[in-house]
Amino acid sequence: MKKYLFIAIILAVFSWDAVAQTTDLTSFNTERLQVNKVGMIVLGSWALGNMATNGVLLSNPSSNEQAHFYRMNIFWNVVNLALAVPGLRHSMITDPSSLSLAETVAEYSSMKRIVLMNAALDVAYITGGFLMKEMAKTRENKRDILRGYGKSLILQGGFLLAFDAVLYMALQSKSKGLTNILDKVTITTESIGLVFRF
Repeated sequence: MKKYLFIAIILAVFSWDAVAQTTDLTSFNTERLQVNKVGMIVLGSWALGNMATNGVLLSNPSSNEQAHFYRMNIFWNVVNLALAVPGLRHSMITDPSSLSLAETVAEYSSMKRIVLMNAALDVAYITGGFLMKEMAKTRENKRDILRGYGKSLILQGGFLLAFDAVLYMALQSKSKGLTNILDKVTITTESIGLVFRF
């Protein structure tokens, strides 16, 4: 009888730790998906706000340069909205408890990598905007379009750089939770196991 009781206690301890790890993973995924959801709502709101505002302003621009600026802002934010909607949908329909540890690590790493690549692109957009404004000084026949598009690139790239920086920091703030989960897993060439700390 004592033998069976001992085995039951050992199994209960192992089950408890496995449940705790599953709960930790679900909690981490819930927080990570919430960060993504808020980010996509911010990006989508920026896009819709820009499209509406610039659409109204485009109906009566003060100059050709302003018309190009408004037009480019609209084009730019059609793309932002096209990125925000699927990202928001993914965050809303994904069940945090359905993701395995491998899927969690892959999604988290992928999101951080995408945000860093986007930040590098944002710097390129801003630089391109300043270059277009410089080019406008020597190309009189394209001055309005270069200056209008250049200003739009600087504005939109600046917003996206700030957005990506904040999103990256929010994701990075969650890394300790994933590290704590991964600390409980050991992988060798022969097996995968949980580390139990007493």
